[in-house]
Amino acid sequence: MSRLLTALLDSIIGDGCAACGMPGPPLCAPCRAAIPLLAGAGCNGCGYPWPRPVPACPECIAGVVGARQAGSYSGPVPALVTAFKDHRRRALADPLAAVMRAALAPPPPGAVLVPIPLTRSRLSDRGFNQAALLAGHLARSWGLRVHDCLARDDAAPSQRGSGGRARRMQVRTAFHPRGRAPLHAVLVDDVVTTGATLSAAAARALRGAGCARVGAVALARVAPGAPGSRVG
Repeated sequence: MSRLLTALLDSIIGDGCAACGMPGPPLCAPCRAAIPLLAGAGCNGCGYPWPRPVPACPECIAGVVGARQAGSYSGPVPALVTAFKDHRRRALADPLAAVMRAALAPPPPGAVLVPIPLTRSRLSDRGFNQAALLAGHLARSWGLRVHDCLARDDAAPSQRGSGGRARRMQVRTAFHPRGRAPLHAVLVDDVVTTGATLSAAAARALRGAGCARVGAVALARVAPGAPGSRVG
């Protein structure tokens, strides 16, 4: 096969599915169908997948009202998230946001999407903020605005490999407002683990800047103690 034809095929096929490697789009139809969605019963406060509906639960994210996640961090999701962030496959932002749109009810009109920020060093290394990419796709579909009104302290250590208590201590003062926050903010992130990032820092920073209500949406939720719960 000629190099020209090979280059043409690469431009059409791309890197293939990030979960299974099948040639074609970054998220193939079978792998998308295999994403374990969180639907039906669960916590009304944080979306944790309990077997029966409850108004609130021990896993609720402090300071956040009505948090929701599209699926659980299992099946093809860990491979997709790793490819998105660590392998810098930006093309996954659109199909992953589509999974979120299909599984989550849109926030009410007037809500503003606020992506969880990265430190400047992590942003420089990765080249993009995955939460901001997801927020941009969601905002266009939901007809909402994105406001990048949080900054993350470069001195805050990485959460990768840390347990719940360590994460809460690490992010206690990690976020700072940039200007006035919207009255109703909806935080956007890729994966929720213990909720420490959202509750201990981001929501507190937003409320300190004038936000009256903080919600949250994410692609996936990790059950405490489950394999893969230490997500970076």
